[in-house]
Formats: sequence, structure tokens, C-alpha cells
Amino acid sequence: MPDELLAWRDFYVSLVTASAALLGLLFVALSLHIRALTDPRNAELRSVARSIFLGYVGALGIGFFALLPQTLRALGIELLVLFVVSTILFVAAARAGLRATGLGFARNITIAQFVAGFGFVIVTIASAIGVIAEQPVALFVVGGTAIIGLLWGVFNTWELIFRMQNVGGQDG
Repeated sequence: MPDELLAWRDFYVSLVTASAALLGLLFVALSLHIRALTDPRNAELRSVARSIFLGYVGALGIGFFALLPQTLRALGIELLVLFVVSTILFVAAARAGLRATGLGFARNITIAQFVAGFGFVIVTIASAIGVIAEQPVALFVVGGTAIIGLLWGVFNTWELIFRMQNVGGQDG
């Protein structure tokens, strides 16, 4: 394992821990509002929930891959595959969410969430390419995107929970 990755070990252990905890809490929050999420009128909420889920799983994947003993190039390839697959799934969630209609609240938040998500995708893919090129500075970008992704996911989870309270079909 290169020294550049060893220096980041504690960070990636923390990243795996935080993203796993947030992923678990997301499942709890979503299960409390399962009726609102399964209501056919709430496709927008489901797509936002999917994008949050992808963000937490992406951070978890970044952490796990970075903890494997390997070269920077190998890590970069794994990250690129992770980010490309996540992008495909994010595009599907965004299409469903942006086409949804019939909800009684402003869609500008959802639009902003997905636009920011597309910008985020560009930065993550560029950072993976930097790691493939064995540029240690790219690890700072990967780490920064992981932190921003988790914080953005927490914000979006907060928004989602309160938005689910305003739609029909919620549990108790």
C-alpha cells in the first residue's frame, strides 16, 4: 500500500463508520414513512430518497476501496467504476424525480438537489481520474467529495423527512 493511502487510513475508517451509520438511520427514517414513499403520487420523494441512498453507499464504497491494500492506480479504477455506476443510477433517479408531478410543494428544492448532484458527479469522476494518474492531491478531492457528500446527504435526509410529513399517505 502506498504511503499516500496509509496517511489517509484513519480518515477512511471514519468515513466507513459515518456512512454506515447514516445509511442505517436513513433506512429507519424511510421505514417510518413507507406509505408516503410507496404512494404512486410521490415519485419525486422516492427519487430523492434514492439519490440520498446512493450518496451514502458511494461514501461507504469510497472508504472500503481506500482501505484495501493496493496501488493508487487500482484505487482510482475502482473509484471510477463506483462513480460511473452511481452516476447511471443517479440519472435514473433524477429523471423520475424531475418528471414527477402532483405534489403540493415547491419543486425548486428538488431541482436544486439534482443540479447540485450533477455537478458533484463531475467532480467525483475527475477525482477518480486524478487517482488513476497517481496524483496524491486527488486523494484530497476524493476525501473532500466524500465529506461534502455525507453532509449533503444529511441535509437532503432532513428535507425529505419534513417533506414526507406534508404529503398524503404517511404512517400514523
